[in-house]
Amino acid sequence: MRIFCTAGILVGGLFILDRAIADSTSTHAQRMETLGYHRYRGSWRTQQEIDLDKQAEAVTKSRVVARQRLQRLRRELDKPEAGKHIADEIRQTNDPFAVMALIAAINTDPVPRVRLLYVEALGNIVSTDAIGALLSLVLNHADSEVRWSAIEQLNDKDSMQVVPALVAALQGPDNQRINRAAVALKTLGDESAVQPLINVLITQSVVSSSAASGGKTSVTFSPTGGGLALGSNQKQKIISSQNTQVLEALTTLTGVNYGWDQTRWQLWFLNQGVSSTIDIRRDM
Repeated sequence: MRIFCTAGILVGGLFILDRAIADSTSTHAQRMETLGYHRYRGSWRTQQEIDLDKQAEAVTKSRVVARQRLQRLRRELDKPEAGKHIADEIRQTNDPFAVMALIAAINTDPVPRVRLLYVEALGNIVSTDAIGALLSLVLNHADSEVRWSAIEQLNDKDSMQVVPALVAALQGPDNQRINRAAVALKTLGDESAVQPLINVLITQSVVSSSAASGGKTSVTFSPTGGGLALGSNQKQKIISSQNTQVLEALTTLTGVNYGWDQTRWQLWFLNQGVSSTIDIRRDM
């Protein structure tokens, strides 16, 4: 009899404990809901967090679908019986979620003509991501045909989304990128880039070394006329670079040619009565 009583007390105690835990859990849930939180995938989240998580998940799924479609078309393109319509289907891609897949394909596909199809697809997509991808190709891609194709795709875009990025590239330390930006600005025909181009007609890089650094060298870049300051204990060598594509862009955009005489270019620009502030409002 004592055993049964003990068992009953034990069972009753467990029931009371379970009830207390349930009541505590219910109270906690009510408190969290009062504070604006909702139970979502095992944790308490605000509605904004839940919405953002769902949006990110939807974007990821859409990108996967776009990538799989592009991969399928690429496989079909390799088949002997593949018709022109497969290439056209790639070329006419206009899904904003395909941008990342197209960038990856341009950077990895070994076939030049296929890379150009992907570039054309980027040109069909109406998004800032697609424009950013095209600008990156213009400035950074090793294949000159890809760069030219990207410039062609940018030709009908809003200049406010294109020209500032190219002008900004002129200010960088890489002469190769400076010249590539100049090619694009010349082709796009935006005269607002004239003064920034004059500023980088000739650029300087300073190679310096010092005894303290064990003879190691460092390079400092500056457009011509910029201040170049080095410590007195450093040996320095200034290297000037004439940027050929910048000169070609200037002669094309202005209709005059002062060669490498940067001072004459600056005087000519001042005599035009044009504000030195870049005006990028003009649509191409």
